[in-house]
Amino acid sequence: MSLRLHRRRIAVLLTLVGLLIGLFGTAPAEASVTTNPNTVTWKVLVGEQSPDLAIQGMRFLPGDITIDQGDSINFVANSAEIHTVSYGNPPLPTDTVDHLLADAVPRVGGPVFDPTAPWTNSGILTTMPSSEFPSVTSYVQKFTTRGDFTLYCLIHGKMMSITVHVHAPHTPYPHTQAWYDLQARLQTASILADGYWLWATTAAKATPTHVYVGASDDVAMVMRFIWDRDVVPLGTTVTFDMSANQVVVPHTATFTSLRQNGQLVDSGTLLPAFAGGPSTFHVTFTQRGTWDYFCQFHDDMGMVGSVTVV
Repeated sequence: MSLRLHRRRIAVLLTLVGLLIGLFGTAPAEASVTTNPNTVTWKVLVGEQSPDLAIQGMRFLPGDITIDQGDSINFVANSAEIHTVSYGNPPLPTDTVDHLLADAVPRVGGPVFDPTAPWTNSGILTTMPSSEFPSVTSYVQKFTTRGDFTLYCLIHGKMMSITVHVHAPHTPYPHTQAWYDLQARLQTASILADGYWLWATTAAKATPTHVYVGASDDVAMVMRFIWDRDVVPLGTTVTFDMSANQVVVPHTATFTSLRQNGQLVDSGTLLPAFAGGPSTFHVTFTQRGTWDYFCQFHDDMGMVGSVTVV
């Protein structure tokens, strides 16, 4: 999707805002529901995304849930972006992408949540399985210990967390699953609106010679090069820049056919400067033609681009 169509992006943003307002207008009043003698399996969504996968959210929905002792939660992958459901202190160090994935990929712990365990991990949750590492689309934990427990996504840090309140058996629930589902729809609309706004404001700063490699804040990620279609004169240097990212999201700018010094042009892993970088990558174009490139981590989400040299 080209980011030069500013009016189209703003129209999409306004549509999402309208959806959000409309949904708020239909929210029902809260109701207490008495539990039945059987235990309940609740559903929690992990992540959010736009239909074209360009916007990826970083939230559990709901982010706060009250259940009874003996109930279970089914954590359901809701985005192509990878997430985990984690508790405790992960093995260290997690100072590189490879170390982070090494901690995130293995499933640690059983089907019953153990708050005394030093480390519990779901493994990778995603709607888009990868051949590079094992993953699942759902993860079920049964809660048999009373208390308040905060679980988080190892990939995106403790800003993406959920607090589970476990009460005594047969305690009346404050909300139904339908209520949580409605809140999830409301929050998803807000998250996507945030992502589209981030995309538009980043595009306003981009030029054909200054391409932003994705964008992210503490709510959403834009999995696109901004701009993703450039036309430049021969001899132009284009900078690929990670500075629009506020969270640690690795990207690459990997060319499919452009060669320099006998090798394909490839940025390697780019990270924001606060995460140690490298955060910029410069390419000087000395050959005419259209040169395609992609992000090795997110090309399946449509994170691709091209530079046409004239």
